Amino acid sequence: MRPPSQDNPLAFRIGDLFRQMKASFDSKDGPDVTRAQAKLLLSVWRNPGISQQALAARLDIATMSVCRQIDALEERGMVERRVSDSDRRVKCLYVTEKTAPIIDRVMDHVHEVSETFLSPLSAEERETFLSLLERVTEDAIARKAGGKK
Repeated sequence: MRPPSQDNPLAFRIGDLFRQMKASFDSKDGPDVTRAQAKLLLSVWRNPGISQQALAARLDIATMSVCRQIDALEERGMVERRVSDSDRRVKCLYVTEKTAPIIDRVMDHVHEVSETFLSPLSAEERETFLSLLERVTEDAIARKAGGKK
């Protein structure tokens, strides 16, 4: 028989935490974009000129999903597509000036949500938790890139 700590495996715990954080992010007090749109906006903001294909690969989502999200953001004037100088078939993405205050609200909201979920931990525990989480995440990314399970 397994110890009780194994009755709720890490994958389930992480999934539960993700759902709670997602619900908190998507609350009525959040920014005027969905969590998925916020993630796209932040990635484009941090990587001006990124192609839709590169953005999809970076976020590990289907190119068509990125395309639909970018369509919605472009309609709202938050993102613009420009033809690449080096390959006319490639569309490069840029945030617009209109997006700056939204990015600020998204970042403020992300910090508020993070603070809420980390509040049960002391400063030292937070540092340890985030350090370990980063190590596990980096290893998972490296495993995926290397084709390891």
